[in-house]
This record gives sequence, C-alpha cells and structure tokens, in this order.
Amino acid sequence: MKASRKVSLIYSFITIGFVIIAGMVFYVFFSHRTENLYYHYLEEKARTVAAEKFQKDELDPVKYRNVVMRRQNSIPTSKEIFINLANKQKANQQLSKYLDDSELLQLFQNKVVNFRKGNLVGTSFIYYDNEGTFAVIVLSLNPYGDELASNMRWMILALVLIATGILYLISRLYATRMVDKIDKAYQTEKMFVNNASHEINNPLTAIQGECEIALMKERTPDEYKNSLQRISDETDRVIRIMQQLLLFSHTRSENDDIENLDKISIASFVQQFADASTLVNIHDDFTIFAREDLLTIALRNIVSNARKYSAGKPVTITVSKKVITIADLGIGIPEKNIKHIFDPFYRASNTSGITGNGIGLSLAKEILGKYKAKISVKSKEQQGTIFTIKFHT
Repeated sequence: MKASRKVSLIYSFITIGFVIIAGMVFYVFFSHRTENLYYHYLEEKARTVAAEKFQKDELDPVKYRNVVMRRQNSIPTSKEIFINLANKQKANQQLSKYLDDSELLQLFQNKVVNFRKGNLVGTSFIYYDNEGTFAVIVLSLNPYGDELASNMRWMILALVLIATGILYLISRLYATRMVDKIDKAYQTEKMFVNNASHEINNPLTAIQGECEIALMKERTPDEYKNSLQRISDETDRVIRIMQQLLLFSHTRSENDDIENLDKISIASFVQQFADASTLVNIHDDFTIFAREDLLTIALRNIVSNARKYSAGKPVTITVSKKVITIADLGIGIPEKNIKHIFDPFYRASNTSGITGNGIGLSLAKEILGKYKAKISVKSKEQQGTIFTIKFHT
C-alpha cells in the first residue's frame, strides 16, 4: 500500500473516530435530556391527576375547572393508578408490579421515582390527602422521546456517513499531496546524492589512475607534464562540480532578503550574452528584482547549453512582455527525455560524447523559481530547442 494511502486512512480513521464519539456523546446527552424532560411533564401530569381526583370537594368550581384543563392539555398517559397505603402489605404487592425494591425504598423516602416498565415509562410519588396517604403511579408510552431518539439516531448515522466520505476525500487529497511531495523530495535528494557521488567519483578515479600510472616507472619530463596536466584538468572538473553543487544547495535552501535584490532591466541584462553565435532581439523591455549574480548564472547555463548543442548554428535570445526565450537549431531533445531535463545530473540520451554534468539546467530552474519565474521547454530532435522563461513579478 502506498504511503499516501496509509496516511490518509490513518487520518480518516482517527478523525472519523472522533466524529463517531462526538455523535455518541451528543446522542446520549440528547436522549438523557429528552427523557428527563418527559419525566418532568409526566410528573406534572401525575400531580394534576391527583389534584383532580382528591381535591374535587375542596376546590371551588373555577379552580377545579383549571385543574381539569391542565390535565386535558398535559401529555397523554396510558394508565393512572392510585394505591392506598393504609394496608402496607397489600400496597407493596400492588406497587411491586411496577417498582423494584430500590425504587420502592425511594418512594417511601418521599422521593419522586421515575422508572421503566416494558415499553412504558412512569413516574410515582406519595400523595397526602385528608382521605389518607396514596401512592400515585402514572404510565405513558412516551412516543415523543422514542420518536426523537430514533430520528436522532438516523440523523447522527447519516451525518457520520457523510462526514466519513468528506473527511476521507479531504484526507486523501491532502495526504496524497503531502506524502507525494515528501516522497518526491526524498527521491530527488537520494538521486542527487547518488549522482553527485558518481560525478565526483569519476574525476577522482581518473586522478588516482593517472597518479598510479605516473608512479609505476620513471618517465620523461614531458610525460610527467602531460600526467600533471590531466590531473589538473580533472581537479578543475571536481572543483566546478563542487561549486555548482554548493550553489545549487544554497539556492534551494536560502531565501533572499528583498533589500539585497537588484533592480534589473532585462533588455540591458541579456546583452552580455550577445556574441557572434548569439543574436539578441528586444521587443518589450521589463524590469525585475533579483540578485544579478544568480540571474546571470541561470541565463548563462541555459544559453551555454543552447550553444553547446546547436552544432555551430546561431542561438537567438528574445525579450518580450515579461518573457525571455532562448532558441537554438541544434540536436534537440528526445521527447521521452524532456520531462527529466531539469532533474539534477540528468542528461538526455543523445548527448553522449558532449561534455557536461547535468547540473546547469536544474540550477537555472531553482534560481528562476526564487524570482517567481517559470521555465518550460519545447524541442524536436534534429530541429532545435526553445526555452521559455515567464516572469510573474
């Protein structure tokens, strides 16, 4: 399984787990709150029913009528029971049909007891009247609470399913981007280190071999001079590679302070690359802010590449509307190689026999990227190559 998929699944499971837990907590709280509210209304109904039954002869007609109206407007009940507590044994037998021992204990401690009996909910309390002491029990189906709880369960389930889908898609999107970016950076660094080691190892091996050959036997001064010249050339090659590697690394890791940037007129800037083999055309001048030394390195690398692979044919630099194009009529780049030419140390398959280490274009792209410029390339084998640099400043 790909790392991005693993990360997105782990993130999704964790997030969805929190959503489910939050939904369950909300459901329990909501159900408990709804049940308590229903018990409260049920108790009011029970007290109204008790008042209507036992206080009929004590209330004037208006007050009694109000009691009746409150009872009629209260929640519906399934059963209303009044048990005389004068005979405790008989009363306990009747009460035991609805209340367990702990609930009976609470009732005789003058507490309101809320309970469940099958699919019914009920409330019970002791009512004191001049006719005697009675246990009042009122039972109801609680259709409101059950319906609300059912609706809440389905709603939470729907929300969890919707949230699951959305969170998975979001996590997959961001995890894929993040992990793929990290993986790409890791693979690039890995390739960079491997290629750098290879590029440095080649001249060092050549230097070592030249030294071993020179030390094998006595040689003439001219032979020693030739060996030292080859060693010097390979040493220069190592130094150039190391300089480019250091510059490449610094360019990728450091940000320029805007106060240290130079105001550069591109029309004047590109004139430094004009010579017998390079033609400069200016259609529209524009100005950018950049470090001139870095920008020079970037453009020089691209122009040098164009000259190197143009087989002596002219190179053209054109400036117009925040765009610089560098075109040659050289050997071109194979189509399958184009997407890799900005990778460090990558060289096209048709460049064998032409010296180079594959750092120039990757370094140019890194430098141009620092100044909000994007570089693209179009090429056909044996027809030439066009590099396009677009600035967005």
